[in-house]
Amino acid sequence: MSRRHWLFLKSLALALALTICFGLLSVSSKAQTRSSDAKQSLLQVHLSQGNCLTEGLLEDLQAPPIPINGKPLAVTVRMHIDEIPDISSTQDNFTVNGVLAAAWCDSRLAASLLPHEQERVYAQEAAGDFLTEHWDPQITFANELGASEGDDLMVSVHRSGVVEFRRRALVKLQSNFDLQRFPFDHQTLELNIQSFAWDDRVLRVSDLSSLSLSNHYDIPEWRLERVQSSIGPFKDPDHDRSPFSRLHVGILVERQSEFYLYKIFAPLAVLTFTSIFFLAIPIDNMGDRVAFVSGLLFTNLAYQLIIASSVPKVPYFTLGDRYTLFLFFFMVVEVFIAYGMALITRLGVASGPLTPSKIEAGFEISLPIVFVLVHVWFLSMLHHG
Repeated sequence: MSRRHWLFLKSLALALALTICFGLLSVSSKAQTRSSDAKQSLLQVHLSQGNCLTEGLLEDLQAPPIPINGKPLAVTVRMHIDEIPDISSTQDNFTVNGVLAAAWCDSRLAASLLPHEQERVYAQEAAGDFLTEHWDPQITFANELGASEGDDLMVSVHRSGVVEFRRRALVKLQSNFDLQRFPFDHQTLELNIQSFAWDDRVLRVSDLSSLSLSNHYDIPEWRLERVQSSIGPFKDPDHDRSPFSRLHVGILVERQSEFYLYKIFAPLAVLTFTSIFFLAIPIDNMGDRVAFVSGLLFTNLAYQLIIASSVPKVPYFTLGDRYTLFLFFFMVVEVFIAYGMALITRLGVASGPLTPSKIEAGFEISLPIVFVLVHVWFLSMLHHG
């Protein structure tokens, strides 16, 4: 092997090492911290909003209580999340395991307590019967998909007139995901909580500090960035009625891309870059050159078929799709280069100063440069996307 080929091999190896190391370091993410401050109890929060005094028909406990100030009934809503066991970005849904709690005033119910009772608790079937016989705000998830699993209900009636409702369940919620930047994407898990039946003329959701997370909270394959919430009216486009008061909670998460980076993209990049070494094979051995590049090309395709189940199946190209397509076509171009150089040598097309050896020297420089520049462009998209 000539000295020029040895220098070429060394330069390729150095460029490959620098490209991969720079790429791996640049996409590493910093872990986000989150607060675990203790929250006030739902009862304390609700009582802090004012006296719990309502009016209503005692003989019709299914009619909504009416605050004496004439405003819509305030319903304090809280959501405690124990875990999010699954995020299906291709199906636009995620699963939440936690407790949904609500508190409201209905001073009519305080009269049902015995003189020595400060609180009466109903659980499971008794809680369901209580909610059937009495008015409740019917707080639920507006974006819930199907029936929830393992519903545990509890209702507490306090001497102050505050009614507390708690529902523990495993719920699947719908959320719109954008996978254009997969696997370096950020998503928002949406929890839309509102009354199922009563619009904002009857009740309004209150309390912005509405979400708490378990100390052992974690999401497989994702990192928590931050939580944001807002309360506002929601107009149902399918019904001509007053808007509903809705609590919107957005959990912003970032996909942990290390799996895709180390197990998919880095091996494919190494395979593709290695294919440039076909230029080290003597120019007159066209069969060896084509066999070398074709073997790596089919290895690339086989590897992509193996990892196909790990990437989302969406009708548009993600960032990961564009990257793997570049690697594939880069190797296809190399096959044509190998074939073209063989034809030039065999037919003697090149003449004058543009000899086959000089053309090949140009490819030895240009192919690694193109490979590195495209990776720099992909990395810039990650940082500025």
